[in-house]
Amino acid sequence: MTDTTPSSFLTDVDLPFPPAQRLGAKVQYFHFLPHEKSYTVNVYFIRQAPDAATIDRVLRECLALAAAHDGRFMISGGAYLASGDDIDVHGRKELLPWGKDRFLCFDADLRQIGVRRYGKKHFEEKQAITGVGAIGTGDKVDYPDRPANPVYEGEDMDEYVDDATDTQRGLVSEWLWYGYCSFESINRWIDENHAAGDGFDLPWIKAFAVRALARKRAAEALWPQVTDVDRLHQAFERLHEQGICAVHWAGNTMAEGEQAVWDAIDEACAAGVAEDHYWGVCFFHSQDMDRALQGEGLRIAFSGVEANDEAQTLRVAHLICETLQQHGLKTEWNGSANTRIDLPALRWQRRTPV
Repeated sequence: MTDTTPSSFLTDVDLPFPPAQRLGAKVQYFHFLPHEKSYTVNVYFIRQAPDAATIDRVLRECLALAAAHDGRFMISGGAYLASGDDIDVHGRKELLPWGKDRFLCFDADLRQIGVRRYGKKHFEEKQAITGVGAIGTGDKVDYPDRPANPVYEGEDMDEYVDDATDTQRGLVSEWLWYGYCSFESINRWIDENHAAGDGFDLPWIKAFAVRALARKRAAEALWPQVTDVDRLHQAFERLHEQGICAVHWAGNTMAEGEQAVWDAIDEACAAGVAEDHYWGVCFFHSQDMDRALQGEGLRIAFSGVEANDEAQTLRVAHLICETLQQHGLKTEWNGSANTRIDLPALRWQRRTPV
């Protein structure tokens, strides 16, 4: 692959790369299909290059995002310094944080990202290798090209409105992209907030909600039939059967989440569930969903029902991890009762109810 390849052989892919964009860098993402069946991600740092460790981290994260988009073929990564905002492939300077004649790449067969020497088929053993088995789909592209966080992205989110309308706009977007609320419920809450004197532009918010729902539905049409959040729901249902009270969207903070699980246990017992059925709890709150919508995975809080019983809490955590894994969700946990369980590869894709 070189820049002398005829442009008709290249197909640019429109995909956001927040790790690079947060540093003001620009990204070219293109493939040579069907000719060489490979992809390239080039990151251009503008006017000033970061240190080698930062370049390495950003390139690895960008390759992981590309692998999540389409992990069927090799993806090579390159880092360059550009003198200005207009990228000139002839005036760029190549950055070599991995050493001369080496480059970073995603291996579709190994499901790993590592450093290779040009012309070699194996990763350099002295360079760190990143496993991304839970990221790439390995199939046709199932996921839409979407903003890093659709709650706060989109043309309507950039339009100037007064503070009250902006606050309500954010709430509507959250209600939609979290995926738990029907559009009928959202419209009712808009009316209730306006009647309560929130002071926002009601016609504008109503029109915004319709446009936002249309964008959400268009994205949903490209999602897998069964999403990670569907698997999470199935896992939580199984946890309930095993005596773990598992609560979705448990408020907005840890304190609200802790109260929500105890309220859920009280409601279940009032409905006829045996009082000794639940021996553990787990939940996530709205800030966790925001993080997941940014592509950073989901964190699960947990504990036993007996105060200060660390052994019980640890048994709860082990059962949660086991159940999530049985439902196809990758978990990371350091074994501490004080550290939440992380689902690093979970994509937050929950369809808005009809």
